[in-house]
Amino acid sequence: MKNPKRNNKIPFIALFLIHSGLLGYTFYKSKNKKQLFTLLMSNIGFAYLLEFFVLNLLKAYKYKPKIMKSNYFDNILGAILSQAIFVPFTAVFSTSLKLGWIRKFLLGGIYFSLVELFFLKLKVYKHYWWRTKYTLILIPLYFKISDWWSIFLSRKNPIIRFISLFLMIMVTEANLLFVFASARKIRFGLGKHHSWTEHFIIVPIYAISISIFSTLSLLKQNNWGSKIRILVISMVIDQIFKKRKIVKEKFKVADYYTVRILVILLYGKYRDWVYGTGNNGEEELDLINE
Repeated sequence: MKNPKRNNKIPFIALFLIHSGLLGYTFYKSKNKKQLFTLLMSNIGFAYLLEFFVLNLLKAYKYKPKIMKSNYFDNILGAILSQAIFVPFTAVFSTSLKLGWIRKFLLGGIYFSLVELFFLKLKVYKHYWWRTKYTLILIPLYFKISDWWSIFLSRKNPIIRFISLFLMIMVTEANLLFVFASARKIRFGLGKHHSWTEHFIIVPIYAISISIFSTLSLLKQNNWGSKIRILVISMVIDQIFKKRKIVKEKFKVADYYTVRILVILLYGKYRDWVYGTGNNGEEELDLINE
């Protein structure tokens, strides 16, 4: 008797290996790996923001990788594989190789449309109101945005650098919250009973709030004062959500602060990769304000 759970995993694992190979080759050939990583995280951030509206709010489609026991988490995991690995990895590969519009359309539009149709046939993916023609049009455009983003990063554009740092932090926060939620350590919602539908609508708001304050705190300077400010802000935001009974947590205090301190240190690294180790952020903040 066939194991449907195992069969559903196979196409996702196959794509994971293919696109990881593309990304590995891209990093191997890249001379500026920090900028490439910044571009990758920015691309993932764009995909997450789109997915928030298309999947979380508007229920355009459903993934069925059959990897997680909960159908809701399984759907979100499928979205993460798609929006954090399959599409962004390929976009970075396309940008790095400087592919033209025709190749972008073939690699982005045609390839991902065929993958989508194949997934539909295998019944590991389901459309509600989404149509494959949207994929055909939007993926090449997404690849082109990746190209433009890379150019502006190379030119050290202040707005692009600021948004890139924000997206890097947001992606990390969102992934971390998914891990915590899947381990039943945290759940967002309204009222006494917090549904997973509510959770995955509120999570992006929480992650965006933390990310905006973290980015602003690190922008002028990456020092201990900035990091402590982020920790305090995180505590304040957590308390606001708790007071309003929007979040339920099962963390030990020591575990929570250990994780929070580690990610804040990581955000400091992100800041250095985007801006360098100097204080360029303060000058660029003035440019943004102007």
